[in-house]
Amino acid sequence: MTRTTSIPASFLASLLALAFLSTPLSAQATIGIDEALTIARAQGMTVVAKLEHEHEKGVSKWEAEGLGADGKKMEIEIDAVSGKILKKDVK
Repeated sequence: MTRTTSIPASFLASLLALAFLSTPLSAQATIGIDEALTIARAQGMTVVAKLEHEHEKGVSKWEAEGLGADGKKMEIEIDAVSGKILKKDVK
């Protein structure tokens, strides 16, 4: 005899909401992809080859890779909560 247990959808939804609310605000992005792209371009990145969101060591950030107007490779890290530049490398 097989016994199955069903979990109400409202309970599952509550668990998901609790997981989201327990995530620190520093790990929740408030800067969307469009704004991250605008910030990267304002820093001189004319060609954006890669733009991805990451959580690393409790910091939510956008990482942009591309080229500047002079053709040099650029890497920029943008704080996903404040929009501040965390790191900028030009090679």
